[in-house]
Amino acid sequence: MDPLEWDLIDGPAPAVLAALGGLALLWLVAGRRRHLVRAVVPAALIGAVGGVAVWFVTEEVLNIWGAPQPPWFYLLGGTAIAAVLLGATGLRTRRRWWQRVLTVVAPVLVLVAVAVSINAYYGSFPTLQAITNGADVPRLEAVRTPEGSGPLTTLDAWEPPADMPSTGTISVTTIPGTVSGVEAGDAYVYLPPAYLASTPAHLPVLVLIHGDPGGPEDWITGGRLPAVMDAYAAAHKGLAPIVILPDGSASTGPTPSLCLDSNYGKAGTYLSTDVPAWVKSTLKAGTHAATDWAIGGFSYGGTCSLTLATGHPSVYPTFLDISGEDEPTIEAGRDALIANYFSGDAAAFEAQNALDVVTTTPLPGTAGIITVGADDSFYRPQGEKVSAALTSAGVDVQLQTVPGGHTWEAWNAGLQNNLDWLMQRAGVLAG
Repeated sequence: MDPLEWDLIDGPAPAVLAALGGLALLWLVAGRRRHLVRAVVPAALIGAVGGVAVWFVTEEVLNIWGAPQPPWFYLLGGTAIAAVLLGATGLRTRRRWWQRVLTVVAPVLVLVAVAVSINAYYGSFPTLQAITNGADVPRLEAVRTPEGSGPLTTLDAWEPPADMPSTGTISVTTIPGTVSGVEAGDAYVYLPPAYLASTPAHLPVLVLIHGDPGGPEDWITGGRLPAVMDAYAAAHKGLAPIVILPDGSASTGPTPSLCLDSNYGKAGTYLSTDVPAWVKSTLKAGTHAATDWAIGGFSYGGTCSLTLATGHPSVYPTFLDISGEDEPTIEAGRDALIANYFSGDAAAFEAQNALDVVTTTPLPGTAGIITVGADDSFYRPQGEKVSAALTSAGVDVQLQTVPGGHTWEAWNAGLQNNLDWLMQRAGVLAG
């Protein structure tokens, strides 16, 4: 089997690499008492300080992850720092050539073991090949589009043409900010087999927003979106949603857009106006009714999906909030968000914030599913709060608890478990 296709999450590779990393660390630590005192103890202390420093900067100062991370995350980071220091020391003290070679190789093995262990927890890269998946995606070319703007094709009525391919395609493109003025990065498009047939099916459109930090390609790597959608299509005669993965972080400022219209650009308009307009004109999809459309996302993207569904119910009447927050946030807090994004105008923020919107705006045609990870102690309570608030406001919403923490285990389940529901909402499957 090609090493690039080794399973880095559920296969034996993480355990094997962890064992090699442990042996390499033992090699770096092993030595006489003088080595322990002069090299190992200082390296361990510096590693410990480094791990704490990484925690403080990433969580307390920059809030890069958006939520507290497991303590072992920083323990492994400190271990990696100590291994590199021990390797540098070993090159000065070890004399035999094979010892020097092992001293160079050992820190690399520790670093690899640490990286693979963290990756296995989050599920970001299922294989080494997945790391380059985004780079390998071809540009979207002209495609055969459905004729007219008739109702969506139903599973019962669909007879796949003989030339329908067995799998869909994933392509990269640019969706211009014609109305919003947003200069967004690359977007990705999944076209299912039934859309690629000689007589394309009329299919619903699912817009999926990524997390932050991150980009739309994360749905391709950690989310394995092409394989997930192909598997669904294979079980439904080639029918599956057309999936659009736009750049949900485009901003004119140093911070993410939060999918809002604000001082940092009109990201809300981009995602609610420019993206649908491009899909309708380029792919001739989503042209029949609002129920053709759904929006979803994980973490930051889950918050975006809730924001856009409540703020633009005629565009996105169906939403999938996967491990999202109870409102758009930045590390500095709500007051700083309002000051920076809205020049201190709290009402302008509340006009777009979902839990404020639902208190004043009825959403009779809107339906959503909120999924939370069973082990996600930070985001699960926020999802539960959102579910209770929307239910109290009369919105048709379901709350689901899925296995996992704030990782791809939970995010993948949030999407895969609800594809049938999305297709039923669109009318492709019988309810």
